[in-house]
Amino acid sequence: MRDAGAMDRAVRKDSKPTIVAPPDSPQIRMANKFREAAALAPNKWYEAPKIVELVNDGGDGARRFRVLTALGIYCITERSPATSIDMIEKHGKQRITNCGHEHEQPANPQEWRTARD
Repeated sequence: MRDAGAMDRAVRKDSKPTIVAPPDSPQIRMANKFREAAALAPNKWYEAPKIVELVNDGGDGARRFRVLTALGIYCITERSPATSIDMIEKHGKQRITNCGHEHEQPANPQEWRTARD
């Protein structure tokens, strides 16, 4: 039984992925920029709206989304769960505003590759 456990540990040790630096190359950056440009292109009237979560630097836990439709662009800010119930009752859970801020960036998940990639 000990031999089986030792073999299992050896196999698991060999198969564990190791984390390497995030991928970055000119081709990957260019593909990302093309994806961002396509996301900002206006929709056709028959296409569904594009929704992108934005980085909210307010620090209050609210979530902010940019909605791109065939008729225009607007932002939805969803109040944080920690907001007082009085504030939500008086002003609502969501606020719809225009997205006129050039400094707002989409929230990007961090990409990690393993050594097996």
